[in-house]
Amino acid sequence: MRYQIERVCRIHFAAPAREHHVQIRLAPWDDESQSLLQIQLSVAPDAGVAACRDGFGNLSHHFAVMGAHRELAFTMRAEVETLRSNPFDFPVIAQARERAWIDDALHQAPRLWDFVLHQGPLTPALPDQICGHRVPILRDDRPLLDQVQEASAWIQSVTPFDPEVERPVRALPALFDAGRGCAADLAHLLIALMRQWSIPARFVSGYLDASYFDPDDEDPPGTEPREQRLHHWAEVLIPGGGWRGVDPSMGLLADATYMRVAVGRDAGDVQPLRQTCRSDGSVPELEETLAVTPIEPRPS
Repeated sequence: MRYQIERVCRIHFAAPAREHHVQIRLAPWDDESQSLLQIQLSVAPDAGVAACRDGFGNLSHHFAVMGAHRELAFTMRAEVETLRSNPFDFPVIAQARERAWIDDALHQAPRLWDFVLHQGPLTPALPDQICGHRVPILRDDRPLLDQVQEASAWIQSVTPFDPEVERPVRALPALFDAGRGCAADLAHLLIALMRQWSIPARFVSGYLDASYFDPDDEDPPGTEPREQRLHHWAEVLIPGGGWRGVDPSMGLLADATYMRVAVGRDAGDVQPLRQTCRSDGSVPELEETLAVTPIEPRPS
């Protein structure tokens, strides 16, 4: 699949701001699962843009507007080709060797330990039970991918996905009290569980095919599509398959309709927008739009 992505952001200030420094992580990855074919970034007022990769391999862009301004706007346009049409298409590792495969991966790439050992408010150690549901434990008689998919379904039974929830919780226990959560919340719960199993897992932000925002079957006729927005899921290191996306909010493995933008230990590592400036101290107003458009027809 090939997609065109347009992300527009406008930042409005109540009083003039100066020395405005901005960092964004909005560009799709370029790796074996997807190809970044082109990208353009425009800024108004005009500013020079510098690109670099952070410690997790994410492509970030930096720019600064030093003079006084009440509004800053930027537009990112990118074209990406997704290549993972079948997320199950990888060499099968014998179940008895799965743990050895993961141990070898950790030995060969020690930085993977970040995605095993890191704990924080969003990915804490889990109790034995959550909301009356026993937390799954890793078994040695089932393939890991099967158990990961079952864990994803278990998460939906504990804290269902609610697309109307816009802001993730600041600490995972608040999700259990709410009883429902956004995609980022459910991804964090899956990551916390994987790390409890000593399996590398990382947080992902990215884009989805626009069809995911179409009205559901139970919606009334004439319901408009939901506003497109940045989506979140998890990636788990699967023996033989490497990083495979698992989306507990949708109950899916990430395929060619998913476009990875940034990865990290949790959402704090992948913030799409960071900024500092000199101003009157009031919180600026943020206006964002996203449009993901398929260039090639979807497979039937």
